[in-house]
Amino acid sequence: MESRPTSAVLRRTRPLARSYRHYPYFTGTVSTNTDKKEEVVQLGVELSLYVAQLMFLLCDDIRTMLEFCFKMWECVLPYPNPVLERLLRVFHYVYSKDIKPKNGVYHDGGDSVQWELISTTWKHFADGIIILHCLDMVLRRKVGSFDDRQLSSVIEKYKQEVLKNLEDKLRSAKNVSEANGFAKETVESNIFYLWKSLFDEEEMSEVIKSRILIDLFTPLFGKQMRSEILALHVCSPYIIGKDFELQEVKEEVVRLLVEFSLYVAESMFLLCDDIRTMLWFLKRVWRDAKWTVINESHVMDRLLRVMHYVYTKDIKPKNGVYQNDGYNSVQWELIRTTLDNFASGFRSLNCLVYFLKSGGECGRKFTSKMEERVKKVWEKMGCVKDVSDANGFARDAMESNISELWRSLFEREVKEATLTLETIKNEIIRDLFLPLSNEAPPPWY
Repeated sequence: MESRPTSAVLRRTRPLARSYRHYPYFTGTVSTNTDKKEEVVQLGVELSLYVAQLMFLLCDDIRTMLEFCFKMWECVLPYPNPVLERLLRVFHYVYSKDIKPKNGVYHDGGDSVQWELISTTWKHFADGIIILHCLDMVLRRKVGSFDDRQLSSVIEKYKQEVLKNLEDKLRSAKNVSEANGFAKETVESNIFYLWKSLFDEEEMSEVIKSRILIDLFTPLFGKQMRSEILALHVCSPYIIGKDFELQEVKEEVVRLLVEFSLYVAESMFLLCDDIRTMLWFLKRVWRDAKWTVINESHVMDRLLRVMHYVYTKDIKPKNGVYQNDGYNSVQWELIRTTLDNFASGFRSLNCLVYFLKSGGECGRKFTSKMEERVKKVWEKMGCVKDVSDANGFARDAMESNISELWRSLFEREVKEATLTLETIKNEIIRDLFLPLSNEAPPPWY
């Protein structure tokens, strides 16, 4: 998002409307959770608390404070919108109640002592306002759509990349703001009242808005805006950009691969009463998943490493005994129903990984199909969870180790590392499937 040119003379003008119709770029099942609206309201409250704190920090120079607030009001988002209206009310509440000179004197002095610190927070405030506007529009069904997972992800990243950064930067001046009269608990209760109606349809009346603008910004009208304020640019936040969408899809792909891998691991524990059946099962899954794969297959290589890790760490007979008694595992009839789900799931995800690594872009609709396949496996294996647990399957403990095997999936590997991994893969194949080398496969293979 390019910063919009702003006149050096402050006038009561409205910004040119800019399109936010394409934010966010997500598609998926629309979230209808009322709790999400409450979370977004709370984000607005927390952002406003940092706005209030900065106003107290800048109160030694009212002009600087008002110009900074005016910049947020006039230059970050197209007007009108509910987020800006709430922020305007916050500005006015804090200014009129605690900061506005009681005798009406306006000090037009130099920059505030805290200006250097506050100037470093501009990007986080601007990002916070833009993202809140997008969340508001999504939840009002006016643009785009998130599904629940994407919405939760954006909210979580908002807390980390907007609110946490503001907290870290303003922490060093906490004593100053409190000495200037900032009382967080008192301010918060009043600010919450201003935000709780965010999703109501009623807009601020023009009369009220005009009164607030006149009372708040009249000291600035006709004055030259300072170069330091003019130099504050507005850029598109990463959280609602295409790069964020792509990274979210990649993380979702890794998460799905971890989920599939955990079910493969659980299948191994369910089949561990017959090692022969288990190994032929693994070989079948790996063979079918590789079928038609003609590009480099980092997915299949990591799948092999998952199988080998679980087998050598938890299942491989300590004395090296391998029994071929001709009987299948007790759980085989159940596990064989998952073969197609595993193979098609890994195969499809491998194609998606190759597409993304080649520079392709896609939305959540592709990973949503994979979620359905994971769900089918979960439905089939849910009835034997007690058996796998009794056989030693500890999902939580295993998840962190399996996640580590998939974590670097989208990282670029140098040629030497690729050759090393190929050698490791061949050694794994020999170690894992050596017991099967001198016998005929079972009929179902």
